[in-house]
Amino acid sequence: MIRRILIASAALALLVTYAPSAQAQLNLRGLRFPASLQNVFLLRGEAVQTELKLDEDQKTKLGELSQQLQQEAFEIMSGLQDLTPEEQQEQMPEVMKMIEEKGNEIQGKVDTILKDEQKSRLKELSLQARGAAGLEDEEVAKALELSDDQLKKLAEIREEGNAAIQEAMQSLRAGGGDQGEMREKMGKLRDELSEKALAVLTDEQREKLNKLKGAEFKFPQQRGGRGLPF
Repeated sequence: MIRRILIASAALALLVTYAPSAQAQLNLRGLRFPASLQNVFLLRGEAVQTELKLDEDQKTKLGELSQQLQQEAFEIMSGLQDLTPEEQQEQMPEVMKMIEEKGNEIQGKVDTILKDEQKSRLKELSLQARGAAGLEDEEVAKALELSDDQLKKLAEIREEGNAAIQEAMQSLRAGGGDQGEMREKMGKLRDELSEKALAVLTDEQREKLNKLKGAEFKFPQQRGGRGLPF
């Protein structure tokens, strides 16, 4: 039942895949999905496909890659659900490294399917969709010339978001939430994290960030329309 409830929320779609059991207790400390993985799932959205002007052949190939990545990421993370929270925390860096490598592998295949202008626009949409999480990307951090202190503060904001998500999942497991409530919570959380992250930047950095995001895109409030809030 928890899987059916959570799957309707784009913010929790991956977490549902990784922790399908109602008894699964996933320690989210240190959890940070790489941009490559999130980009592939972003391409599932019909509105994004339309914005990128994907043809049917591209949609089919990208759909197959998305399913492949979902399955392989699940296999990587499935072992965590049988560990204690302390053991999960210890294993998380290695697990995230494996997922990032897998995501980069799939991203390379995605890049061979998309045209140059589609890849450029996807980067912009990805940064818009991922909000605060996108600021920690190596490419973005370098472009914005973020200091070590700023990166530390952004990591703390991400951890704050992870803690809030974990609390929300525990509430659902206890039967204290529903689909609409969870969607609203995730949207509000994402906005709060983005606001805090932007406050870390200087005026000049915020201006650069807006240029990196490109033209504003209105993401539909439905499954596959937005990135994860962390």
